[in-house]
Amino acid sequence: MGLSSEMKNLSEDILASFKQRIKENEELIIEVQKTLDRFQKDHQDMATALRASLAKGEKNRLKEADIFMKKTVKDHQDMAADLRSDLAMNEKKRMKEFVALMKSINEKISEIFTYTDNLLAKSEVERLRDFVVLMKSINEEISEIFTYTHNLLETSEVQRLKEFTILIKSINEEVLRIFAYTHDMIKKGEVERLKEFNVVMTGIRNDVKNLKKAVAELIGDFAQDREEASVAWKKMTDILSQLRKAAVTVPMQVVKKEVKKETPIVVKAEVPVAVKAENPVAVEPEMEPKPEYPLTLEAKVLDIINKNPKGVKVSEMEGPLNETRMKLGFIAKTLLDEGKVQKVDNIYFPLNPQK
Repeated sequence: MGLSSEMKNLSEDILASFKQRIKENEELIIEVQKTLDRFQKDHQDMATALRASLAKGEKNRLKEADIFMKKTVKDHQDMAADLRSDLAMNEKKRMKEFVALMKSINEKISEIFTYTDNLLAKSEVERLRDFVVLMKSINEEISEIFTYTHNLLETSEVQRLKEFTILIKSINEEVLRIFAYTHDMIKKGEVERLKEFNVVMTGIRNDVKNLKKAVAELIGDFAQDREEASVAWKKMTDILSQLRKAAVTVPMQVVKKEVKKETPIVVKAEVPVAVKAENPVAVEPEMEPKPEYPLTLEAKVLDIINKNPKGVKVSEMEGPLNETRMKLGFIAKTLLDEGKVQKVDNIYFPLNPQK
């Protein structure tokens, strides 16, 4: 009897789990379909928005390129004007510096002549010696002055012309590069965007295809599990039927004793076994024991609810039935869906409570 009860409980658990999986499978299929519909709608919206954005972006890019070119030309014109003004101003400044330099040279020559006049009063030899040293220093200083002035005039003017030429050349190269880049961007931008869009859409289609394949495999797995469970259940049912028939065989011996009328008849029977006796004794039909089958867990839950007209909670059935609250709650909900009980808040009541 314990094996039969355990097998029945196991069968009920399998059936409950299988029903739940079927329900979850149906909900999963509905949810996947909704997701696919939502993906399709999002892709359509994204394509529409992308087309509008591309059309609008092309106009904006052309407008921005025109504004950028006008601004670049104006900046170059302003830079050339500033350069001319700077060159004119530097020329005036150099002339002032040259006049000041020549004035200082004249002053220095005047000092030399004054010093020379003062030396004439000295001896001829000393004057000649000092004059030679003085003229040497004067010649060296004048040579340095002329060299410095020549380098200053040549270096500043030539260097400025070279720098101006390099600057104008770099400006022209930058303008040509900008024109070429803008032209290539306008020409190739649309093609590149279409390529990128096709790559994105191909990836999205592959994802949807893989999702459909995964869902189909999942549904196939569920169908295979259901088929295997059906075969296992049938096998288990056959085994239970064989065990039940073997457990209800006729007892080996039944001894009848004649007693007085006032004394009740007591019949003792040995424990039934699965092996048939060699010489079984025939027993009258009314004396054959009836097999008793244990109640299923669903029947036990229904019995407890029917015995409590004032209602009973799922948590109150855990102790008497020695089962988990989750399992009892699922069975109680199944009874409620089948219309065998009624529920108010979290309390279950019999369908026809006895007053």
